[in-house]
Amino acid sequence: SSGINAEYGGVPYTSYGRYHQTELKVVPCPAGSGNKAHRIVKCLLDLSGYDNVAIKMFGRNNPESLCKAFMVAMHSFESPQQQANNTGRYVVRFDPSKCYKPEVLAEPNTGTQPVPFTAELSRESQGL
Repeated sequence: SSGINAEYGGVPYTSYGRYHQTELKVVPCPAGSGNKAHRIVKCLLDLSGYDNVAIKMFGRNNPESLCKAFMVAMHSFESPQQQANNTGRYVVRFDPSKCYKPEVLAEPNTGTQPVPFTAELSRESQGL
């Protein structure tokens, strides 16, 4: 999966990419807001077909490091089914246009054990 959100042409969720001393934070934006990023990264976003994405850069702005950090960030996205299988939990979207009614995007495969939340781990250690 390419990570492109089909509805908005953007990214599905916030992600990070790091290469040497350059770190990028990739954030989805509302529809119609366009791409907001460093000029080099904005060109990469436009060329790869992304829209409505904001990218905040931290560290060095070496063009080679920016390009490689961009690639790392964009390859880190998972499909909803991969997320469900990795976490063992349902992936749900709350769409504002549908009054935040939950919509199940993916469910974990049978036999997948859920990854416990931090609160669940602390309860087990206390014997509750």
